[in-house]
Amino acid sequence: MDHTEEVRAVGEVIDRLVGRFPDLPRDHIAAVVEAAHLELEGNPVRDFVPVLVEHTAKQRLKQEATAAPVFTDAALGDARGHDDADAVELDPMEIERQARERESGFLFGDLGGGPS
Repeated sequence: MDHTEEVRAVGEVIDRLVGRFPDLPRDHIAAVVEAAHLELEGNPVRDFVPVLVEHTAKQRLKQEATAAPVFTDAALGDARGHDDADAVELDPMEIERQARERESGFLFGDLGGGPS
C-alpha cells in the first residue's frame, strides 16, 4: 500500500467512525484516528495500517461514547420488508476487502487475472 492509498484509507476510517459514533465531534474522532495512525509510523509493512488504526481508534472511542450499530445489507432487510433481519456488525477487515473489491476491475488496472 502506497502513502496515498494509506491516507485515503485512514480518511475513510474517520468517515466510518463518525457514522458509528454520532455523539462525538468529528474533530475529536479525527484526532483519535490520527493519534492511532502516528503510533504505527515507522513500521515497514503498511498494508494493514488502516485496519489496525480503525481497531485502535474504535476501542478508544467505545470508552467515550455509545456506538451506533453498523448494519450489513442483510440486516437492512427489515427496512425492505423482511422480518427476519438481525443486526450484523461489519468487521474492519471485511470493510477493507469490500473497498478493494469495488476498486478492482479493468478501469483500475486489473487485467482479469484474479485477486491481486
